[in-house]
Amino acid sequence: MLEALQLVREFLFPGRHTGTSIPPLDGGLTPNDALAGLATVAELTEPDDVLLVGGDLYVTSGTTLLRLSEGDRAVVASFDGEAGALARAADGRVLVCVAGTGVVAVDPGGTTSVVVDEARCPTDLAVADDGTLYVTDGSTRHHGQDWVHDLMERNALGRLLRHDPSGTTTVVADGLAYPSGVTVDGAGELVVCEAWTHRISRFGQDGRRTVLRDNFPGYPGRISRAPDGGYWLAVFALRTQLVEFVLTQRDYVGEMMRTIEPDYWIRPALRGLNNGLEPLQGGQIRKLGVIKPWAPPRSYGLVARLDEEGHAVSSMHSRGGGDRHGVTSARQYGDRLLLAVRGGDRVLEARA
Repeated sequence: MLEALQLVREFLFPGRHTGTSIPPLDGGLTPNDALAGLATVAELTEPDDVLLVGGDLYVTSGTTLLRLSEGDRAVVASFDGEAGALARAADGRVLVCVAGTGVVAVDPGGTTSVVVDEARCPTDLAVADDGTLYVTDGSTRHHGQDWVHDLMERNALGRLLRHDPSGTTTVVADGLAYPSGVTVDGAGELVVCEAWTHRISRFGQDGRRTVLRDNFPGYPGRISRAPDGGYWLAVFALRTQLVEFVLTQRDYVGEMMRTIEPDYWIRPALRGLNNGLEPLQGGQIRKLGVIKPWAPPRSYGLVARLDEEGHAVSSMHSRGGGDRHGVTSARQYGDRLLLAVRGGDRVLEARA
């Protein structure tokens, strides 16, 4: 009975346990419905990243790399694993993160070759001015859609890798809690997101870390430089008190993972299932089939504009009642901001 009361107390008053409470969405992260008003560039199944090269827009979807040009859509390359983050190599080829394989280079004719095979869970990549490639390897145990297993196991098995133009790959940092985004800042240092610790850090070339932002209210994903300074951050889900609480209950998590399908775990998700078996978050009340926008969300849409020190100065949201959830990429080209909304099955465009 005492243990049961303690569990209830921790759930009702999460700020009073030994963990860190979730900060509110305020200031530059104040909720709005801005994502709902953005124009749709393309509708396709679970777009994961976008890359604009000339007039061609490259998009990863499932196990394919697509090229969208003047209304036409063509499959450039197909892979053995799920295709994710994109970048352009110094020689002009398109670099693709492929789950279970590594980083694959694709030439204009669609010929593929593996560039980095040391990362089996490549989540993001960035190319420095000298051609050096930096890769975040989310986990040495799980990859692709198994990311939620890595969260539930509370792993810190990720790495930051450097691949030199000579072909040598070295580990810049390891023991990271699902590193999910990387970009090169103006000084040539690396800005890296860690999803499971809700942290944004700056790494020097020697691997030394400076924390820019700790205890972020969501799970930070890919991060990219904004042309006029600062960064664009894709936040693929928000943290909730229920998930934070469940993660502390290791016996419960183990039983849940053994007996329930992953879609129905108490977990963050990239989209809602609109299914009666889907677990509701605390306070997430449906009325006439509608989830109120203020409800603690299982899935959410959020893109944040950060300054050089990692503080949010503005943001665009799709709240609990919206359908543009699970943003996995935000990249600015000139005055165009392109967003891959994986949970909403579309690519959006905003004017930056």
